[in-house]
Amino acid sequence: MTSKKPSLLTLLLLMPFASISAVLFTPALPEIAAAFNVTDGQIQASMTLFLLGYAFGNLPYGPIAKRFGRKPAIYLGILLAIIGCILTLIAGKNHLFSLFLLGRFLSAFGSSVGMKISFTIIADAFEQAEATKKLSLATLAFAIAPGLAVGTGGMLTTHYGWESCFYALIVYSGAVFVLSLFLPETAPYLDKEALNLNNILSTYRRKLQNKQIVYSACILGSVTSIIYLFSTLAPFLGMNRMGLTPEEYGFLNFIPPIGLIGGSIASHWLAARKDKLAVIQIGGILAILTSTGMLAFFALGYINLWTLFLPMPFLYCGTSLIFNNASSFAMSHMQDKSNGSAIMSFINMSLATVAVLIAESIASPSPLLMPSLFLCFGGLLLFLLQRLKAN
Repeated sequence: MTSKKPSLLTLLLLMPFASISAVLFTPALPEIAAAFNVTDGQIQASMTLFLLGYAFGNLPYGPIAKRFGRKPAIYLGILLAIIGCILTLIAGKNHLFSLFLLGRFLSAFGSSVGMKISFTIIADAFEQAEATKKLSLATLAFAIAPGLAVGTGGMLTTHYGWESCFYALIVYSGAVFVLSLFLPETAPYLDKEALNLNNILSTYRRKLQNKQIVYSACILGSVTSIIYLFSTLAPFLGMNRMGLTPEEYGFLNFIPPIGLIGGSIASHWLAARKDKLAVIQIGGILAILTSTGMLAFFALGYINLWTLFLPMPFLYCGTSLIFNNASSFAMSHMQDKSNGSAIMSFINMSLATVAVLIAESIASPSPLLMPSLFLCFGGLLLFLLQRLKAN
């Protein structure tokens, strides 16, 4: 363990870097579709492309962090994210939708460094008991940040236009870069062979054979799928179907994080009373019950602000219980924290990408699609939990 401890504030801002980049602009999706003269389905593809970049972006940062250190990996990721935002702004000025998509992919590839390196630094710098506490706070920031980002994006879009969302991301990226300069380098040593392709493939192959890591990552992926499905589908329900303005929609997105805060508090209380897998099961049951309730209301024709937003704190409370404990459980089964967290994040975001692709592949989707998918992924995570218990 390094004698110098990293700033918790920096980690709290770094952890949700990709999540904020992914959803801050979602209240502007209808406006962006109009600006580029593309369909809702085409603009939703920007979320899928972002998630692809997010998933694959996790893989190179493990070897880079082992070869050059944690801090150089952070610097590289942030710079790529800033370049991606600049490309989206250039695309807007020139009405080049393909360049907009490229910018989103590059932003994702860069910002994915946040979660991956945060996990690694926490594992480097703290003993397991203390690392679990820090991880709980960091994952709380990861969970709360999307709601706050959407709220901010809604206000920016209403008053300054969709481009302001990407200017805000550049400012945020710059602030994280400056704060990262003061982080201690926590890498215990630098491995000159870390970038050897055969070594990388061999290491990742071994990680994929670790069932505890794989099942935990898939459970995380189920939770992340629910979060990104809401971010992708809810704006069109709220603004196109219910007539909300971007600012109103963004303001209402401050409601779901209430459940995340409650889930984090409950997770801390339950940690002394139940093991991690039992807490994950409680979160999964809560997610299924909430999804079932939302689906029932939607099926009966009650599709309004109450049925869209009020269930989300309960659903997010369940996801918070799951995310905190599944992350901690997976990290406790890793010897190589850097590459292990890379594989975990890759699996996590790959499953979320598949979820959004499924949603986007359905032409003229029914409002029932979103709660139905929530229910499917709630069932999937409970199935995976049983497999995890069996191993």
